[in-house]
Amino acid sequence: MDIRKLKDQFVDFFNTPLGSQVKYYAMFYLFLWGFHLIIISLISFFHLLLNHNIRTIGDWIGDRGWGLIIFSKLAILYIALQFIRLKSKKISLIQNYFRNSIQLPRKEILVVLIFLLMGLMGVGKISTNPSIIFEISRMALSILGTFILFSVDYALLIILETFYPIKNQKELRLKLFLFPLLFYCFTYATFIYEQNVSFRLYAYFYLLIYLGEWRRRNWTLPLLLLISFLIPSFSFFGLDPVWGANYSFFVMQRIVSTFSIFILIALSTGYLYLVQKNNPEYIYRD
Repeated sequence: MDIRKLKDQFVDFFNTPLGSQVKYYAMFYLFLWGFHLIIISLISFFHLLLNHNIRTIGDWIGDRGWGLIIFSKLAILYIALQFIRLKSKKISLIQNYFRNSIQLPRKEILVVLIFLLMGLMGVGKISTNPSIIFEISRMALSILGTFILFSVDYALLIILETFYPIKNQKELRLKLFLFPLLFYCFTYATFIYEQNVSFRLYAYFYLLIYLGEWRRRNWTLPLLLLISFLIPSFSFFGLDPVWGANYSFFVMQRIVSTFSIFILIALSTGYLYLVQKNNPEYIYRD
C-alpha cells in the first residue's frame, strides 16, 4: 500500500465533518485523561507520604471512584464550554437545538424500555440484595455518576454536531458505530483506576446515539433511556461498574455477560429500525 496515499486519506478524513468531530472528541479526552492522571498522582503521592501501600491507595481510589469521575468530567467540560462560548453565533444554534429537538416517547420506545428492563432482569435472575450497605449518599453518587458518565459525552456530541454538521449518510452511519467505540476506549483508558470497564459500554452508548437519531434528531429519547434503563441497571440492579452491588437494592444471581447486553440492544434497535422502515415519516425537523 502506498504510504503517501494512506497519509493523504488520513489527512482528508480529519478535514471532513466526521473527522473534525473525532478530532475534538479525542482532544477532550486527552485533556480529561491528563487532568485525571494528575489527580490520581496527587492522591498517590500524599498516601505514600503516609506510608500507605499500593493496595491501600487502590482501595481508597475505588471507594471514591464515582466522586473522582464526576469531578474530572465536569471540570474538563466546564473548561471546554468556556472555549465554546467564545463562538457566540454557535451558542444560539445549540440553544435552538435543545429547544426544538424534543421528541415525546412513543409506544415503540416504551415497548423497548420495558423489554430491556424485563430482559435484563430475566437474564440476570434479579433478586433483593441481602448484603446491601444502605448509604443514601453512595446511592445518590452512583445515580449522579452514571448520569454524568454518559450525558457529558452525549452533550459533547450534540455540540460537535452543531459546529461540524454531518450531511453525508455514509458518515452518519459510520458515526453511529465509531463514537461508541471511542467512548468505550477513552473511558477505559481514562478511568481504569475506578471502574471495571467492560465492552458493554459500547452497546449502551450505541443505543443512546441511535435513539438520538430515531425518526428525527432529538435529545429527549436518549435522556429517557438514561433515566429509565441505564441508571436503574447501574445503581439499582447491582451492575454499577465502580461499586458493584454493594449499595444497590437488587443483585443479579447470574452473571450478565456482555454478549447478553449486545443481544438485548440488537433486538431493540432492530425492532425500532423495522418500525421506522415500515412506517416512515416524511417531515423532518432539525
